[in-house]
Amino acid sequence: MKKVTKATIAAVAAGALLLGGAGTVALWQSTDTVDAGQIDTGHLNLTLGTDGQWSDISDAAAPEPITNVSDFKLVPGDTVKFTQTASIAAAGKNLQGALKVGTLDAIPASLAGQVTVTVDADASAAGLVKSGNVISFADEGNYDVPVSITVGFAEGTTGSTPSSTMDQSVDLSNLSLTLDQVRP
Repeated sequence: MKKVTKATIAAVAAGALLLGGAGTVALWQSTDTVDAGQIDTGHLNLTLGTDGQWSDISDAAAPEPITNVSDFKLVPGDTVKFTQTASIAAAGKNLQGALKVGTLDAIPASLAGQVTVTVDADASAAGLVKSGNVISFADEGNYDVPVSITVGFAEGTTGSTPSSTMDQSVDLSNLSLTLDQVRP
């Protein structure tokens, strides 16, 4: 065979291979769409209710609202309380959560031993459980959690409260509430 003939046969064979590999002839095929609907994500939200309320609870039998706390001057023997409601909205079948109430390091050295600050959260609503400073829930739903800060100035005895405790500030502006999802 001539070299030209062999080259032509080789070129045709190579072309046929290239064309055969690049395209195929489709045989029967059928396609359908699965309608699985849609699935949405849940949510875990923490919001604070309206502005909190200060009360003078020095006389537990007759607490008095404090309309403007910046005008109230704490003196030995006074106890005041701030309350505000934290609302939890939890939606999701397997959603569980924990609300952690932070602590306040608000007492200046000049008031140490004279003024106490306690932070508390009420977990008495159905579905809530309290352990230390953490309030947990095991089911989705809406929960209202009253949170309070109580400031007490020890009464002492005549002349026992040092003058260095006068005209001092207790900064209560940084109480943190943290709501986390937890998995069992």
